Amino acid sequence: MGDEEDIEAETVSVSMEISGNYDEVMSKLATEDEGSTSLVSLLDDLEQLLDTVVRMDGGTRSAIAQQLPEDMTVSFDAQAVVDTLQVLERYDLVVLEGNTWKPGPKLTTEE
Repeated sequence: MGDEEDIEAETVSVSMEISGNYDEVMSKLATEDEGSTSLVSLLDDLEQLLDTVVRMDGGTRSAIAQQLPEDMTVSFDAQAVVDTLQVLERYDLVVLEGNTWKPGPKLTTEE
């Protein structure tokens, strides 16, 4: 028992360095259990939608819907595009000018 008490009284300090590109390091630090609801597919689709708007340098809801990648989790018709863009507009990620959705101030300043 004396040995166990001596071990419990000792303190241990561990340091570790992880290096590499950002995505590799973040994947190593990510936890396996991110909660009961996963938003990964939603975030991926939002990112693809924003990338499409940026790539096109803006467009109408129909034009954006036609240019979206086929590998998105859910299909986006023109109405789904505008519904989603209206949410993203609240975050200044897109702006509506007339009937054309364009990259918003947060997207144009981060690039």
